[in-house]
Amino acid sequence: MTAYRTIIVDTDGSDRSYRVVDQAAELAHTTHARLLIICARHDIDERAVGTDLDRLGPDAYLLRGSTPTDTILRTAHQHALAHGATDIETHILPEPLLPALLHLAATAAADLIVTANPHRSPLLARLLSIPPIELARKVPCDILIAATR
Repeated sequence: MTAYRTIIVDTDGSDRSYRVVDQAAELAHTTHARLLIICARHDIDERAVGTDLDRLGPDAYLLRGSTPTDTILRTAHQHALAHGATDIETHILPEPLLPALLHLAATAAADLIVTANPHRSPLLARLLSIPPIELARKVPCDILIAATR
């Protein structure tokens, strides 16, 4: 197994993303790697999105300007600790997410980015995550697409 030194994992506050954080933390524990947990800050005007927020149901809070980003990162940090990670940092990334993630990966010398498949909701996929295929084209490190069943 490759000995990763720096692992980046993204979270959006969903149960699914916390399961990915758990898997990344276990890998960080096994390889004694530093774990960087990222969350995008979304300052979305509800009027611009319109009624799409109503169709999202329980995930709608993730898109509001009052996104509890700090709370999401604290919870993800607790998950990582519970799954063995010890060297943990959290980062709030601005939009657009891809350039911010590429910058962080380069400055932190990331060896691996752990992510999940995009959300089932097309709106959430567009607003909250970077498709793994887009990451694969642009990042200079390994990518692990974690199963979240």
